[in-house]
Parts: sequence; structure tokens; C-alpha cells
Amino acid sequence: MDHVKTDGKILVTLTQDQLKDIYEKAAAIGAREAVKAFEQERKKELGKKADIRLRNTKLLLRNYHMLKEHAENSVFGRTQMEESAMDILESMMSIYDNEVIIESIKRSATRTAVIVSHIETMFGLYAAYCDKASNRDIEMRRYEVVWDMYMAEHTLSAKEISEKQNISSRNVYEDIKVATERLSALIFGVDGLKVH
Repeated sequence: MDHVKTDGKILVTLTQDQLKDIYEKAAAIGAREAVKAFEQERKKELGKKADIRLRNTKLLLRNYHMLKEHAENSVFGRTQMEESAMDILESMMSIYDNEVIIESIKRSATRTAVIVSHIETMFGLYAAYCDKASNRDIEMRRYEVVWDMYMAEHTLSAKEISEKQNISSRNVYEDIKVATERLSALIFGVDGLKVH
């Protein structure tokens, strides 16, 4: 690299190899930054998807009894259906209106029955997970709390659950939060996991 001073200005001349080296270093830095930006955007997008799935899990739990009743009492018979629970759940992802989501599930008795069956199956898996957990007492309490809140034939209020479990209402809501996140991963599959 040569420096030449003319008219109070410094001119720098670079060899072809020096210029190539600068380009390569700049390209490497740019590529690293692009990958970093891509990964951040990907995490953000996965986080949004997980948030939507968590919201939809809560929606399914809150409406479980109504969906079950709809499936059991529908005038329309159940028919053979090509659509799987995951297909139905995936279709929920682009809808943001809770009432529209529930109406889309209730569109047919078969569709509703598929979702109700899926929720019940995943609750069974969640119970098995809690029963085998290293902190079994805490996990089983969380299972019972979320069961009593949403799935039991006669659901309980947070106050009733706190009295039944001998925990604070705050703990009830924390248990519901943790249990719902785990159920979301089961109901929606691995995409239901929240990436931190």
C-alpha cells in the first residue's frame, strides 16, 4: 500500500492482492452478519408461531366441553374424513379470531370429533409424562390443576383449585401456564415448543 500526498490530500494505492483481501474480509463479515440476522428473524418467527399455538391451545382447552358436546350431539353423522388432527390444527394457525377458529372446527361433527379425540389423547400422554417425571409431585399437581380447570366433567374455578391443592391462586395460574405450554407442544407437535 502506497501513500501519495497531493494538494493536501492523501491518495492510497492498493495492489490487486490487497484489494482482493479487503473484498474477501468484507464479504466474510457481511455473510456472518447476514446469517446472524437470518437466525434472529427465524427465532422471532418461530416465537410468533409458538405464541399462536399457545393461544390456540388455551382456546381449545377453554372450549373443550362445548366442542365435545357438539361432536356427541351433532345431528350430522360422522363420515370418513381425510383430514387429520394436525391438518385441522394447522388450518387454525392463520386465523386470529377465536370465534372463527371454533366455528371452523365445528364445521363438521367428524372434524370436531377428530380435535376432541386429539386433545384427549394428548392429555393422556401429558398424564403419562407427569407420572414419570423426576419431580412427579409437582408435575402431577400441574396436570390435576389444568384437568380441573378445563377437562373435568365439573370444572373448578382457580379459587376452588387453590383450596383443593392447598396452593395459592398465583400458583394455580403458574401451573396452568406451565401445563398449557407442555400441552401445546403435545397438541401441535414439536412446533408448539416456544424457542427462547
